Amino acid sequence: MAPQAVWAQRLDIVMVTIAVTDAKDVTVDFAKDKLTFKGTVNDKEEAITIELSKEINEQESSWVNTQREVQIKLKKASEEWWDTLPKKKMPTVKVDWSRWKDEDELNGTEETPDFGGMPGGMNMEAMQAMGGMGGMGGMGGMDMGAMGGMNMEEMMKNMGGGALPDSDDEEPPAPSA
Repeated sequence: MAPQAVWAQRLDIVMVTIAVTDAKDVTVDFAKDKLTFKGTVNDKEEAITIELSKEINEQESSWVNTQREVQIKLKKASEEWWDTLPKKKMPTVKVDWSRWKDEDELNGTEETPDFGGMPGGMNMEAMQAMGGMGGMGGMGGMDMGAMGGMNMEEMMKNMGGGALPDSDDEEPPAPSA
């Protein structure tokens, strides 16, 4: 059975999303004019081959299995706008309007989504094998006073805030007459 695929583009890449949840044994193969996806979903083989309307750079194309979907980033062989993704009309391939941008909508500063992981593809099993890469969390046990070399008074002067207020253990200056 052929899964649903949606696509959008930028000047240099095409983003393809294959709608498969919890896909296992995923393979994505790139040829200069073809994209092939295979995987197992609920013990059934899912596959789709798309003959591309233009050529891609296979070495710079990539994919990632997010367990919710398979995201593919195709690097275009030449920077140009494609009229369509498949060479021939395919009922399971549609435009991804949520990601679509027209040529005239781009101002050159838009970031390309991090779509498709690392070059050559990396699936979630490989990501999980890397182990827990926890975030900062609560910065457990970090002693902020141990941040040697940090002079708050000097930092405030450099920020234009002047010196830090003096502590209250001294007498205030006498009012001038």
